Amino acid sequence: MKPGVWIFLGFLGAMGGLGFLVSQRFEGSPPAVLAPESIVLGPGPNPLIIEIDDPDSGVRSVHARLLDQAGSRNLGEESYPGTLLAGSGPEGKRQLFEIDLDLEKLRVADGNATLVVSVRDWSWRDTFAGNRTELSIPVEIDTRPPRLQIVSGLTYMHRGGAAAAVYRVGEAVPQDGVFVDSIFYPGFPHPGGEENLRVALFAVPVEAAQDPSIRVVAVDRAGNQGAASFPARIQERNFQQSPLKIGRAFIERVATPLADSAGLPRATPTEAFKSVNEDLRARNEQTIRESLARESVQQPLWSGSFHQLRNSAVMSRFAELRNYSLDDTSISQARHYGFDLASTANAPVTAAAAGRVAYADDLGIYGLCVILDHGLGLASLYAHLSSIDVSAGDQVTQDAVLGYSGQTGLAGGDHLHFAMLVGETYVNPLEWWDAKWVRSHIEARLDPSPR
Repeated sequence: MKPGVWIFLGFLGAMGGLGFLVSQRFEGSPPAVLAPESIVLGPGPNPLIIEIDDPDSGVRSVHARLLDQAGSRNLGEESYPGTLLAGSGPEGKRQLFEIDLDLEKLRVADGNATLVVSVRDWSWRDTFAGNRTELSIPVEIDTRPPRLQIVSGLTYMHRGGAAAAVYRVGEAVPQDGVFVDSIFYPGFPHPGGEENLRVALFAVPVEAAQDPSIRVVAVDRAGNQGAASFPARIQERNFQQSPLKIGRAFIERVATPLADSAGLPRATPTEAFKSVNEDLRARNEQTIRESLARESVQQPLWSGSFHQLRNSAVMSRFAELRNYSLDDTSISQARHYGFDLASTANAPVTAAAAGRVAYADDLGIYGLCVILDHGLGLASLYAHLSSIDVSAGDQVTQDAVLGYSGQTGLAGGDHLHFAMLVGETYVNPLEWWDAKWVRSHIEARLDPSPR
């Protein structure tokens, strides 16, 4: 082939390569910017990270500013390595840009503003200025805590007992309720239907500190927290300690199989019982907490007092501290929350009140177990059943049959272990069995027209 032909072909190849380069450098895909659709800012630092992707020519620059009634404030800008000829390297295709939205430094007043984020890439478009993406993000600035008004008056309650708090919040908030020291009990819409009127069932746990702090709190979308002390008087109770002797035969028959099924140590009778009574119990309590952590029904499903199991005798005390011994040697202890109710063997176990089945399955030391959600964070537990006749999600009426009594789990004989919880706190069922107490302490505060 003649030299001229080679030169011509080389020229065509060069022009083709140049054309390909030009077409690539004139790419028209703007940078992709990942940022919130809207922002709510409260007091204190509010760091915001913006993600920027440009897989073609790479990210060239980013600039952010805040627009409000006082004007425009520069929040930061950044230029990234690259050249007009080649764009950026692989490391420049994705960038993270952090914006410091510290309201104290910015001195921005409460109200509405706009965050404007402008990004360019290394494309030759727009007279070599690059493709441009601009986002305008609505910003709500709120540094004031929500207002709270306590509606319910002075409340008398027992340690290990429950109460209801009624309060108004000055605005709709994502979280509100009652703190007893560090334990939180969520609030719910008041049955009366008044906007922003709320009710929270709460309890003073058996293990709570002397004279615990009881506060109604509300946290708005910006993280501002309003708080008000709740007027409560706590009457102390003594909780009995009960020594219980257990035998090797019971451990072999009941505790060892439970330890085996749970994969717990059981080399000796003492180890088997201790593993079940402490380690397996802790696992089971976590399962109960997880079952109740699913959102409780937003309105009360029960009406009036709860019913004790028909024709049953109470065979234990609420919150008694049980000290277990083997061969006259103390080996373990546990607090017994609830009541052991004795009736006839294989007796029908009925719902203490109307509710929704939150759990219906085997539960370790509790054996076959049913947990009912009664709304507003109130629940009841039925354990050691021989069989279960309901399923999770079922709606049940008061006195509906849930199953039959038995001796599954860590039980020495046929009986029902019955317990009640407010949130994740066990409370004394005697209160909820008492029609007068329910009327005066709970239903009066759920009245559609609270004062």
